[in-house]
Amino acid sequence: MVRAARCVLVLALPLLCLPLSLRATDTCKLSPLLHQRKDVATVLHLEDAWNVAYLRGDTELERCLLTADFTEVMRNGEVLGLAGELELAAKNRGNKLPIPDSPKIIVLLHGNAAVAYGKSILTDSGDKATTKVYADSYVWEHGAWHVFFAQQTQFENH
Repeated sequence: MVRAARCVLVLALPLLCLPLSLRATDTCKLSPLLHQRKDVATVLHLEDAWNVAYLRGDTELERCLLTADFTEVMRNGEVLGLAGELELAAKNRGNKLPIPDSPKIIVLLHGNAAVAYGKSILTDSGDKATTKVYADSYVWEHGAWHVFFAQQTQFENH
């Protein structure tokens, strides 16, 4: 028994010594995140992948796409970090929410940074229109894009 425990410790110790970034990279070989380039098409693809991941409750993809210090300003003014975003997405798991058509997204590229922004107009059952404007900020690190900041602003149309 002691010998088995010692063998497990000897085998596991090198894994514990790996930097967190290397361990996280190994778990992020998800299909929507592969073959990234520093271009507008890749950022547009990631915007769609993130939307689908959120609506499907795919927190694994979100954890790989978003930085550890991810911050989001919600439509109601609440500020969330990564844990809050993952918690919201997890609530969608198994709900089979419809995937809406993506609004027109504009992407700005500048060196290792990108901003994807756009707006959508939502109409409720009473024909009351609301406009949502959003911006997602990306950084290129270790050969891939990662979202570090997002903001949503919502206002009623008059």
